[in-house]
Amino acid sequence: MASTTSAGVTTIGSLWMVSPGAAARLAAVSRSSWLGFTTACCIRLSRSGKFALANAGHIAPYVAGCELKTPPAIPLGLIADQTYELVHGCLPVGERLVMLSDGVPEARSQTGELYGFDRLSGLTLLSAGEIAKVAQSFGQEDDITVFTLALGDC
Repeated sequence: MASTTSAGVTTIGSLWMVSPGAAARLAAVSRSSWLGFTTACCIRLSRSGKFALANAGHIAPYVAGCELKTPPAIPLGLIADQTYELVHGCLPVGERLVMLSDGVPEARSQTGELYGFDRLSGLTLLSAGEIAKVAQSFGQEDDITVFTLALGDC
């Protein structure tokens, strides 16, 4: 998976990890003059496991098979003065934070069935590679990006 870094923003597939000020960074990117719009979820994770995240219309991350509750927000690039709320939490050692693109729930079987959001709780307990394989096997129609973060013993 390719990643690039520019002005403190690291892009990994369609998911962004941001240095301090996740909500402010999302707002700044949304005000920029780049073309189009995109969803994004920015997270700052400390070594202690504390995190702050801001979501701009992206699928919310999962921890231990549970979707993190994030306030609804407009994707980047649609409204110049859009603000984004921070969500704070703590990632326990041994748990993984899972972020994924819409290509996972939008995978479609040959009969037209969507993989859907209802199955994500169980699916996000798997490794990133296993999640991608399940979505691809189900019927990939879009890009599939899966990113997991876990804390090890420091």
